[in-house]
Amino acid sequence: MRLGVVVLNWNGLEVTPLCLNSLLKSTRQPDLIVVVDNASTDGSVDLIRQQFPQVVLLENERNLGFAGGCNVGIRYLLDRHVDFILLLNNDAEVGPNALHELMKAAETLPAAAYTGTIYEKKDPGRVWFSGGVIDSFSLVARHFTEPPTDSTAARSTEFITGCCLLFRSDALKTIGLLDTCFFAYYEDVDWCLRARVAGSRLLYVPQATIYHEVSHSFRRAGSNRDRSPRFSWAQKTPLVLFLTYRNRLLLYRRHSHGLIHKMFLFAKCGARAALHVTLLTITGQFDRARAVATGYRDGCLGAPPTYGISRFLGKPVRK
Repeated sequence: MRLGVVVLNWNGLEVTPLCLNSLLKSTRQPDLIVVVDNASTDGSVDLIRQQFPQVVLLENERNLGFAGGCNVGIRYLLDRHVDFILLLNNDAEVGPNALHELMKAAETLPAAAYTGTIYEKKDPGRVWFSGGVIDSFSLVARHFTEPPTDSTAARSTEFITGCCLLFRSDALKTIGLLDTCFFAYYEDVDWCLRARVAGSRLLYVPQATIYHEVSHSFRRAGSNRDRSPRFSWAQKTPLVLFLTYRNRLLLYRRHSHGLIHKMFLFAKCGARAALHVTLLTITGQFDRARAVATGYRDGCLGAPPTYGISRFLGKPVRK
């Protein structure tokens, strides 16, 4: 079984080399590693080209977002008839046996996609992801964070984060690639929901360990650590605020259960957006308040995928 890996780079000078080194040190070597660059300006492309000649480097002329950039690498690998394609965040590192454990499960347990246990890199004992659920009514994706045990076997999961997502190539051909309308955030939730509709299984493989440098703008919310919400609504950057609100409404458009359900979800999100805008405005965070309002408006209008994003771009988008 041939394994290809896609790593998306956007100004990842500090993290992408660490990610690639972890892949190259794996006990189970990938057959192909593809780095897709989203028009970086920090010199990371030159460094990758010089230090990692064994890696295929694909350079986009502009930032296509997480979904669009990853799809470039996925299509490249599908054209080369690999059996499995791993999406790995450039700020993540695989443990030495992670690929071996994932592929061992993939070769014996049929499923559309697989993932492992993701730990926080700065706090290696803290689990960031150990499987997840997507609430059918709220369409909210939540992480489980229980530490695995030595005897923990692979089990079904409703959600796999795009931080580390091993696709079966045949499933991609059936379910489709990531939806570029999302640009970044919620494209993995959308794909998992499409897999559910297709009747496909997703598997969590506990013994495959990955270490993720969780973005500083990404904070846990809620007190129930075992089912902590995937996103905090108190994100710091205008870009993340814009995408979070807009993309949640795009998700509602695609996966709500009828008109009444959709109207309820839109109204609930609108009330939350109004409160968020009010709080941000009171505290003088006008750029963030505009990002929330613009994201909600564009989501309601179903604006084109890249409409309005350029005004917020400036920092790398990470999971």
